[in-house]
Amino acid sequence: MAAQPKWFPPGADCDANQAELFGRDLEEHFELPERLADKSASLVEAVNDFHYAMLNDHERNEFYRRALAEQIQPSDIVLEIGTGSGLLAMLAAKAGARHVYAIEANRHMAQLAQHIISVNGLADRITVINALSTEVTVEHLGGQRADALVSEILGTLLLGESALQYISDARERLLKPDARIIPAGGRQLISLVESEDIKSITSVQSWGDLDLRAFNVLQDTVSLVFTKQYGFRFSSTKHKMIVSKATVADVDFHTDGEGALPLEMTVELTAECDGRVDAVLTYWEAYDSREKTSVMSTEPSATEGNFARDMQWGQAIQLVEEATETGPQPFHVKKGDKLELVVRFSEDSAVMQFSLQRA
Repeated sequence: MAAQPKWFPPGADCDANQAELFGRDLEEHFELPERLADKSASLVEAVNDFHYAMLNDHERNEFYRRALAEQIQPSDIVLEIGTGSGLLAMLAAKAGARHVYAIEANRHMAQLAQHIISVNGLADRITVINALSTEVTVEHLGGQRADALVSEILGTLLLGESALQYISDARERLLKPDARIIPAGGRQLISLVESEDIKSITSVQSWGDLDLRAFNVLQDTVSLVFTKQYGFRFSSTKHKMIVSKATVADVDFHTDGEGALPLEMTVELTAECDGRVDAVLTYWEAYDSREKTSVMSTEPSATEGNFARDMQWGQAIQLVEEATETGPQPFHVKKGDKLELVVRFSEDSAVMQFSLQRA
């Protein structure tokens, strides 16, 4: 058994912190359907927060269907981490896999996945394992390592669900040396943006003849916040790209593991136009294979016509300030200005933070 990860999927049976039942905050006279009464709050909240949007992201589903169809062979044993509804396991089976082992950390979700798989006539081709992937051994897989791994443990941040730790653990303990991994890797990307819309909900200047700027001393320029948490789709905001795109992490799931990214690094940037940097915008792209035949992305231009993708993933932003003794000030730039973006990763690479400075 591998070391326990720092991040657990919502509703994981092994996580005591997620044991509280749904409806715990309801007053006694409020109605609670029996079908939800024995489910953990974190599970129900997660399913309603992003699972339905995820399953209705048809372009995402097609990305996986096509990748599996192109890479799975009739003799393959396929392993899936985090099966949820069982969709990807069923796609792997329909792609021709000899057998699929689908791991699910929540017992209720595992039972539901097994039911959905049975309804679709694939129960003899798919085995659902109720465990955390780090608890699974080769014995659970019929005594043999898998030929391929498929997973969708990508968050709003590419590695936000500890994908490096879970995938590298499975790669080392449960996969054959030449196993195919879907997705094969991806890049975490950033843009520097100016946006009056974002500025209008994250800072204040004045109202009428009253100066309110001192209130900005409480502005949070430390946290990376998901656009979904702010309550907007970035593609719907009025904005200008000061730096259009840069890579801050390039990940290969065939070779990289926990600790592959540095705790801190600096990326050199050049302002592409005059303007004011209000925020660092971050998003990602993932590849079906090392050949990068197909790409799935959360870049705003890729999600503009995909409401479901913005509601399950979206992007993340961190506000930018020009630090002064009197508090945060706007960060103005001229075209051609040289900038340095300091990028910090948590020890498990799941969390990020940015600092913008002049070169």
